[in-house]
Amino acid sequence: MMHRLYKLNLKKQFVLFFLSLIVLPILLAFWIVSVKVTSITERQMGDTLFQLVKASHLTLDEVIASVDGTTEKLLISPEIRRMLDDANHSEYDRLQEYLALDQLLASYSSPNSVHFSVFIPDLATRYTFAPASDVKPGGVFFSCDTLPGSWFQDALSARGNGMIRILDKPGDNKSSVKTAAYVRGMNINHNTDQPTGVLVMTGLQVLLQRNMQSLRIPSGGQIVLLDKDNAVLAVDAANLKVGERLPLPQPVISSNNGVFMAREGKESWLYAYHTSPESDTKLLFKIPRQSIIGEHEGIRQLFNMLMIVYFFILLLASLYFIRHILSPLSRLTRLTRSFEPGRTLGNEMLLDRHDEIGMLNQSFIEMTKRLNQTIHDKYILELKHKESELALLHSQINPHLLYNTLESIHWRIMLEGGKESAEMVRDLSLLMRIGLSKGEKLIPIEEELKHVEAYIRLQLNRYNYAFAVDWDIADEAKSVMIPKVILQPLVENAIFHGIRKMGSDGRLRITLRAQDERLHITIADNGYQAVDIAKLNAILEGKLPHEGYGMLNVHRRIRLHFGDAYGLSYKQMPAGGTQAVIVIPLKTAAADD
Repeated sequence: MMHRLYKLNLKKQFVLFFLSLIVLPILLAFWIVSVKVTSITERQMGDTLFQLVKASHLTLDEVIASVDGTTEKLLISPEIRRMLDDANHSEYDRLQEYLALDQLLASYSSPNSVHFSVFIPDLATRYTFAPASDVKPGGVFFSCDTLPGSWFQDALSARGNGMIRILDKPGDNKSSVKTAAYVRGMNINHNTDQPTGVLVMTGLQVLLQRNMQSLRIPSGGQIVLLDKDNAVLAVDAANLKVGERLPLPQPVISSNNGVFMAREGKESWLYAYHTSPESDTKLLFKIPRQSIIGEHEGIRQLFNMLMIVYFFILLLASLYFIRHILSPLSRLTRLTRSFEPGRTLGNEMLLDRHDEIGMLNQSFIEMTKRLNQTIHDKYILELKHKESELALLHSQINPHLLYNTLESIHWRIMLEGGKESAEMVRDLSLLMRIGLSKGEKLIPIEEELKHVEAYIRLQLNRYNYAFAVDWDIADEAKSVMIPKVILQPLVENAIFHGIRKMGSDGRLRITLRAQDERLHITIADNGYQAVDIAKLNAILEGKLPHEGYGMLNVHRRIRLHFGDAYGLSYKQMPAGGTQAVIVIPLKTAAADD
């Protein structure tokens, strides 16, 4: 183990030392105190809250069972039986029955809280004198929503069993305040000839909330009783109302019992919930996580302070090693990696030390100076080599052009003589003047185009060609600098290999367009002969060194001037013919200066 440690460099040794004695102990202690202890506290608190919510739910079920017993007493009361069995009583008898039942319901009700009501829509035609449910909060009513799926039909379908529903509060309720109600069908004998009705106790949340107020949970928590649809039946929080949908995490919705921790916004909440199959309700405790672990925060802050002191002491002990050994070596390593050959080092490399680190620093400086000098010498040699190669390539083109032109003048003078010969001599003079260009290697495209125009006129006069020439030259392209005599070889190829035998059907098109800081030069012909485009591009790539000297010459000269990102390529025209494309940078003489 120690042998492997000695093989590590100083930086790795220090990192290992720092991790082993500082970082890992701090992280381990923080995990034990902050994470593990907090997790244990949350789990124990969750178990305790679950037992509390379970026991509290049993108490609330007893309240609901008590309400169920009260409704059962009312169902078998003589007052309700007489009203349901009344078929042919006089209107006076009906009034007495109505008042007797209304008084019985009022005796079970509590002012401003719990109210009992009986809804018998089947008897509406017999008791036309009875007020509607929007007049008073409890009593005997003969109209309500009896559509399928309503609470009235649900109560009848329960076959005498009571159920909890969210209803609009009876009485003057213009704001549509909701109330928790216990509803129960009254026709428990299922006699189809007997009128059906439903007994309703509204204000159930008042009884439930009285029992919930006696529960003690951590500060900031909420106690909520929900129905099967997660609507609020009773709550001890002011920000929730009966009938509201409480947004819950999916695990709380999908499971009946348990404890779950969820994060909502910037705060985490602990949910403890229990579902009762008897009442078909869910009791939920929602506790802020901070109220559970708040007592541990002081201990954790004290621990953090102790760790900071511990870290500071070790940092002071390591300061000498970092400042006098590791830091200079790290700086030298960064400069070594960031050093670019040919770039002169600044004063940041100077180190006024006479120990081994100082000697190493000085040796590196001297090494970079020798390397830069070598690179500089090599760069000068490469420049001279490029200039020589460019001069050689250029010198190989002008004689070939001159010989062909002189031969053309000779044949024209022999055949005709006179004005046309003089024009050919003038075009030759123009060719020679542009070809020399006062020794310049790059000339404006406008001059190069004059060179091409003179060459085309010479060819038309020499062979009596009848092909047409289209020029499409953008104004911004005329001042772009280009190597001289690179368009003429491509025009010559287009004429001799494409359109020279096509007569007036032949067409040569020269296009110059600027695009994305580049100049695209296109020389296209409509030659009818099939051309092997793959072979032409292979010549440009140097795969066929003994063919296509002229276009290879153009391609190499462009790359020597501008780099490998530019050059010549060939494409097949969609309607037939060949297209030569030159791409060069969009540089003008002013930009080069």
